[in-house]
Amino acid sequence: MQKSILSLKLKEYRRQKGITQEELAELLDVSNKSISKWELGNGYPSKKNMIKISEILNVSLEALMIEDQTNESRSKKSIHYAFISYCLIFVLTILIKGLKEKELYQDILSRDVSEIIKIVLITFGQNIYIALVPAIIIGLVFYFYIIPKQQVD
Repeated sequence: MQKSILSLKLKEYRRQKGITQEELAELLDVSNKSISKWELGNGYPSKKNMIKISEILNVSLEALMIEDQTNESRSKKSIHYAFISYCLIFVLTILIKGLKEKELYQDILSRDVSEIIKIVLITFGQNIYIALVPAIIIGLVFYFYIIPKQQVD
């Protein structure tokens, strides 16, 4: 399991207060194995225990929860980039197909409104999934590579 911010800092906060794992476990009414597990990054305390830990160690709850906020922000950013990528790829796909199949759209403005809507919906439906895979790949690249790299810099 990947070490979390909590697992990296919990031990440091506990030692700064001069509290052993056993003492913290007793104050939280959990086993000392639970404390060890949290410090090794093999699990997380409950919300109730997070609040107690923040009070006992005199550390803000925000400092203990910052990892969740960072991961949420990272997810939102990657979804945002994937959505923008999807829209751009979709529009480009429609434009390129429109240029290739210009005879279909040549006299589109002279047609009836219902025919225009039908052509637009059919074209939209035929091409909606083309941009999906590249957009997902772009979102994943941002999530796993670009955003973590930006956070380190």
